[in-house]
Amino acid sequence: MASTYLTRAASGSVTSQTTFTFSWWLKRTKISDTHHTVFMHENASSHTQKFELRFNADDTFRIETYNGSQEYNVYTTRKFRDTNAWYHFVVRVDTTQSTESDRYRVYVNGEQQSLTEGGAGYPAQNATFNLGSKIIVYGRYQAASPSGYLDGILSHAHYCDGYSYAPTEFGSTDTTTGEWKIDTNPSVSYGTNGHFILKDGNSVTDQSPNTNNFT
Repeated sequence: MASTYLTRAASGSVTSQTTFTFSWWLKRTKISDTHHTVFMHENASSHTQKFELRFNADDTFRIETYNGSQEYNVYTTRKFRDTNAWYHFVVRVDTTQSTESDRYRVYVNGEQQSLTEGGAGYPAQNATFNLGSKIIVYGRYQAASPSGYLDGILSHAHYCDGYSYAPTEFGSTDTTTGEWKIDTNPSVSYGTNGHFILKDGNSVTDQSPNTNNFT
């Protein structure tokens, strides 16, 4: 079982509590056994305002959020079970959107994924998530008793605070092979709390203009 994770202390400020984008490349190494958390934002000792990106035990991908009283969940109909493949995920959050299905959007290798609602489904319009108020973590479920360690390989992990970006900002379709390929130096903005880690290796030093390094 995996036991490695990355963490960074709260920054105290964010550009936006309603709009942000995550992008990363991932290769899974273990499937169908338990949930595997990719990204987590939650107080380590209390279950308040959780924001989690994870694979479920059935290998669907899930956005799970909690505002202190209500769970809001959506998950893919697609199952991710190819341990030989690199997947490129882009998660766009923009709760200012009037259409609820536009508030959470998930893309894999450039293609938007169908999402099913669980719990209370999509968050209310203009719902807020302050990703600067608590520690943020890649690779495990952050709680009083941590769990859900990610079995897999992460690369080129971006958090763009205050911006909703399409997957074409981070990759493109190869005109010869038809395969989705990485843009190793995307022209994106990161806002106050954003970061770019795991660029071309295992460095946890932030490669964005910020200095939001991880340990």
